[in-house]
Amino acid sequence: MALNPDTIYAQYGAIGLVAALSVWAVRIMYARLLAAYEREKDRADRLEEELRKLNEMIRTDYVNTISRASSAMSDANRAIADALAAVRRMQ
Repeated sequence: MALNPDTIYAQYGAIGLVAALSVWAVRIMYARLLAAYEREKDRADRLEEELRKLNEMIRTDYVNTISRASSAMSDANRAIADALAAVRRMQ
């Protein structure tokens, strides 16, 4: 003979009713907590993906900027070398 928790609680009257309501409330709160956890986990995953994309974009921007700066420095060094060579030829 299987014991049904509802009938066990009902045997105790008001105390059984309070216990049954407490179990019901805990189940509801646990379900809500679990749903909130899943929402926050999904949100964190989404934000992590957005952050990864943003970091990739910034990294690409930095590489392009550093590349242009290096090219500009090479051009400047070449121009200075040409200017010094011209000055030496004039002397």
